[in-house]
Amino acid sequence: MMKRSKRLQLAIMGTAPFVLSGCGDSSREALVYKDVASCINDGVISDSVCRYEYNKAWQNHLMMAPKYQVASDCQQDFGTTCQQLASGEYIPTMEGFMLAAEPGSNRSSFTVIPLYLGSGGYFRTGNYDKVGSSYKQGKVIVDKRATAKPSLKSTTMKRGGFGSRSAARGSWGG
Repeated sequence: MMKRSKRLQLAIMGTAPFVLSGCGDSSREALVYKDVASCINDGVISDSVCRYEYNKAWQNHLMMAPKYQVASDCQQDFGTTCQQLASGEYIPTMEGFMLAAEPGSNRSSFTVIPLYLGSGGYFRTGNYDKVGSSYKQGKVIVDKRATAKPSLKSTTMKRGGFGSRSAARGSWGG
């Protein structure tokens, strides 16, 4: 039989990752889903909340998706999952959505972010921040930067979008 102090020590050790993750850590937990059905099947939040948050992500997508003048620039960043708008601009197709609980909300209020398929096998935000370590769904650990409340203002990308920026950063040594 295990001593009481040993059980208490193990219980405290079990909560340590949650305590430490809030102290200056640059990551946080979020829920990531491809669609409403994936959200419902995960069972973490209710069917009605899944539907509501997906619709909110869709509205955010329409307002804030990065826009490109040329299809090939969109495809450079997001592959073949780009679509043309009535305005003639191109945007990536929304391929998922992320729910990040607002700090202190106890999962009752979410920052909802549309997700896109990016290069290298990752979901990406409209700012091209990588979400998780793959196209994993459900609870995912993400960089806090990726869960920031999105600006509901779209950006028109110029000359190669994110790919040209990261290539330029690489040549500056950063």
